Parts: sequence; C-alpha cells; structure tokens
Amino acid sequence: MSGPHVVLAGGGLAAVRTAQALRDLGHHGRITLVSEELDEPYDRPPLSKEYLLGTRGADDLRLATRDEYTRQDIRLVLGRAAVGLDLRTRTLTLADGGEIGYDRLVVATGARPRRLPDLPESGRVHYLRTAADSRRLAGALTGGARVAVIGAGFIGLEVASAARLRGCRVTVVEAAPQPMAPIIGAEPAAWLRRRHSERGLEFRCGTTVERSEERPGEQVLFLGDGTVVEADIVVVGIGVVRDTAWLAAAGLETHQGLVCDEAGRTSAVDVFGAGDIVCRHSAGRCRPTGHWTAAADSAARVAATLAGVPHAGLGEDGFFWSDQADLRLQFAGAASPTATVVSGDFDSGKFVVHYTEGDRLTGVFAANAPRDFLRGRLALRSALKEVRT
Repeated sequence: MSGPHVVLAGGGLAAVRTAQALRDLGHHGRITLVSEELDEPYDRPPLSKEYLLGTRGADDLRLATRDEYTRQDIRLVLGRAAVGLDLRTRTLTLADGGEIGYDRLVVATGARPRRLPDLPESGRVHYLRTAADSRRLAGALTGGARVAVIGAGFIGLEVASAARLRGCRVTVVEAAPQPMAPIIGAEPAAWLRRRHSERGLEFRCGTTVERSEERPGEQVLFLGDGTVVEADIVVVGIGVVRDTAWLAAAGLETHQGLVCDEAGRTSAVDVFGAGDIVCRHSAGRCRPTGHWTAAADSAARVAATLAGVPHAGLGEDGFFWSDQADLRLQFAGAASPTATVVSGDFDSGKFVVHYTEGDRLTGVFAANAPRDFLRGRLALRSALKEVRT
C-alpha cells in the first residue's frame, strides 16, 4: 500500500476512531493499532454501568467487529503495551521487547485510575479502567455486600448506583462538601446528594481516608472526621493520571499529559496525540482532554491533520454525561457561583441549570432533560465562540 505507515499506540476510543477516520479520508498506507489489552478495543463508559450490571455483554461494547478491521485493513496488535519511543529512528518499543517502526505515530494511551497511597493493595480493593476490572468488580457485588466507594465523581457515583441496584449497602466517601460539587456547583450537588440518599446511598462528605486496615473478612477505613467505614469491597474513583514518563524520556513535551496543539501535533513532527493522554496549553492554562466526546473529537482532528484536510470542529466545551440509576446527567462548560434553574425544578428531578458570569453563559447542567439541555448547549457554544473571536 502507498502512503505513510501510521501506528496508533492505544486501544481505546481515540485510537480506533483515528484509524477509522483515516480510512474514511482516503489514507492508503498501512495502519497498525497497538493495545496493551488482550480484549479487542471496546467502549469504556458502560464498564461502570450496564456492563457492571450485566445488561450489556462484551460484544455490545466492541468499537468495531473483526470484519470491519479487516475490511478497513487496520492491523490489531493486542496484549503488547507501548513502553518506549525513539524519535530519531521512528521506532516504538513494546513491553515484550519487540519494536514497531512508524512513519507517523499517534499516541492514544489514555489515562489510568489514580491510586490511593493510604490504601494498600488488597483483593477487596478495586480500581476501574478495563473490562477485566469491571468483570472482577461485578463478581464481588453480591446482594448485601458492604461497599465503600471513595470518590463521588461521576465514575464513583455510577459504580455506587450500580452496587445499590445489585442490593449492596453503599457508603460514599468524598473530600468535597457534596458529590460532584467541584464540577456542578453547590446547589445542584446538594440536590444530587439528596436524590441518591433517597435511594439508599450513605454519604460521608468533607472528609478523606486517613488510613486503612485489613481485618479478617473486611477492610476498615479510618476517615479524617473520626468516623470509620467497614467494608467488604472498596472501590476507588478519585480521578486519573496520565503515563507520560516514557514520552518525556523520548524528548516529547509533557505536562499534565502529552502536550499537543488543537490539531493533535506534539513537539515532534511525526508524533501526534489523541484522547485522554493529551493536554493543551492555551490562554495560560493547561487543559487536559477528558470524557468520551472530547476523545472522539480529538481523534477526528488528528485524522484530518494526518490526511492533510481541514477539520471544522465546534471546539471542546467540556461536555460529558453520566447515567446513575434513574438519572441521566449532562453537563457542558464550566460552573459558576451564579446557577439558575431555567426549566423544570429540583423536586421533580427533571431540570436544566444555566451558569452565568455577568450576562455571559458559562455552563449548562441537566438532569433527565436531554432536549432542553441540547438547547442550552447550543447557546453555550455560541457564547464560547464569541469569547474565542
């Protein structure tokens, strides 16, 4: 085949969508996707929800079928993690000592769960990133089990909701005053806590795990507020870290992630970044890429850059969604102290909140109101476009 050999390091959404978009844009060179996992690339959001509950199987999660990879001539190299890079020879080194040469490299290795140093490794302690992690956790979520979830972000609350649906007794420990408060603000976060409490979740907010002790049959968490949580299962969801050491060692610019411009270009001419591994520097701020939609849009921009065609993206607006039991939460932009319910109400559990600074819309949050959220998000995009221009 003619054209440069594009190698994608990573087996998630950003890697697969970049490869597929390259073919759609007419790339005729070889495409090789290298993943550390043995599972064929799959969608990660259901791991904390439907896959964990058993309502969706492994086949439902796959981002493409084997026939689709064959038809688009995308070669999969599974079970071999990228661990090193030589920019001079354009060679990717794998964990088993093998090497793969490239003409263009796309780094799309994503992010890993942040470990809690005060919590020793134990069979009762779970972190959620892979399908294997989700399967292991699902096997432990038996009815009546005492589950401690550390972190009340959207992953923590999704897992907590799923555990409650499985009949578990769930306690959520969160450093912030309310669940998701740093993201959605104080009043919506207080509503979210009330809603989950009505469904049986117990919250310990405004405190952290000071130390942990493994005892026969249980893990005991000692919290900073002096209380104790005894659990059969502990799930940690306190954010992510990006593995950039091997990229920095190769000479690429890194910060909170692999530093890229909006088109996905790194500090090396033949290396690009897509998805959660990426951070961008703009307006004096570091902006890590996060969430499903941003990763997909990042992949489209990188593919367009590699194919040499313009990409008329709408720009990232921080959009994410989270399904928590009977709640469909959607968010875009940034919260501000001024939060106004513009449709529905908290009591009904169906509403849209607009965040403003002065007369400028900065963010939109909705619960069980997708149509009204879409209207708010379109207004937000218009506001962001005015700021950028």
